[in-house]
Amino acid sequence: MFKLYTKSESIDAKQWNTIVNENPFLWLSFKQAFEQSHQENVTHLFYLLDNKTNRLAGYAQEFGLYGNRIITYQKRNKLGRGIISFIMSLLKIRVVGLGNGLITNIQNVSAKMLSSKEEVIVSLIEKISQERNINKFIIPDHFFSTLKIENPISVIPNMIKVEVEEDMVLPINPMWKTISDYTQSLKKKYRVRQKVVMKKSQEIDIRLLSKSDLKTYKTTIQELFFNVQGRSSFGAITFNTNTFQQLIELDFPKCKVYGYFLKEKMIGFSSEIEDKNTLYSYFIGLDYEFSKAYSLYERILIESIKHGIALQKKAIVFGRTAAEFKSNVGAEPKRSFIYIYIKSPVVRYLLKPILQNIKPKRWVQRHPFK
Repeated sequence: MFKLYTKSESIDAKQWNTIVNENPFLWLSFKQAFEQSHQENVTHLFYLLDNKTNRLAGYAQEFGLYGNRIITYQKRNKLGRGIISFIMSLLKIRVVGLGNGLITNIQNVSAKMLSSKEEVIVSLIEKISQERNINKFIIPDHFFSTLKIENPISVIPNMIKVEVEEDMVLPINPMWKTISDYTQSLKKKYRVRQKVVMKKSQEIDIRLLSKSDLKTYKTTIQELFFNVQGRSSFGAITFNTNTFQQLIELDFPKCKVYGYFLKEKMIGFSSEIEDKNTLYSYFIGLDYEFSKAYSLYERILIESIKHGIALQKKAIVFGRTAAEFKSNVGAEPKRSFIYIYIKSPVVRYLLKPILQNIKPKRWVQRHPFK
């Protein structure tokens, strides 16, 4: 029988940690940083199954999904809209996502032992549905892949498979020991481009921010993040940048936040979270008044690459936005899907045409390496 918690403090930490110990993104200390800073429009769900034949723990989020966010997504990706879309724009739907909607493509379920994977998944859906009165679920592909489910729809029939924006990932060549090695591996066109970026951004002062700095600049950091978020295609939960104040105090996963200053004015920030093999660069903020003139965004990408190489990581994950732009530095797309489960046949019938029309925006993959 699953146990479902809405507060991490209610969980037996020792029991939880013995199941999730190999996944630091499921450690309670990491989850609590998000839990403390995100209370509006989101309920944090922790589920646990621990008996003689099954040992599984995971994290999910319950949130309100506004229909007008779907419409905005359709407009930006030039998708067709009709009367059902108009009706959707008036709705607010309560859903559960079996993952972390703020940091996507990171595993949020861990299993030590499962007697029947299919039965356990169905049991989890039913448990959440009954206790939270929820009949709509968003399940990322990595939930199923973590549990080694090859055909998710065979487990939960009537799910709707939707392709979403790709995560952009830069594999780190083990031959790169410094940023200069990376630069020399680029084609001439892209080496020149990087040189221009460094010249245009040479006046920018880049500082590693302390907890005191994060408090001092917390309003600016949030505003800079909103600038970027406002241009993204979709997002049900708004990231609260105050989360950084808890994250940077963790020993692992390690988080660092950098401020980009021009004559003492913060015009941007970047953040990095690292595990054993990967550096994640998900949350950034930009002042677009200065971004183009100082090649701010490109400089942030270069700095992340420099850090990933210095830390001897195997890859840098840049997230889902600005895919074509990130491919200029060598990032490659990782196709991603979500599965949407709607219990009501009528609602499923109404929403299926809209959901099946959702496709990632087309873009041109660049190939900067020799």
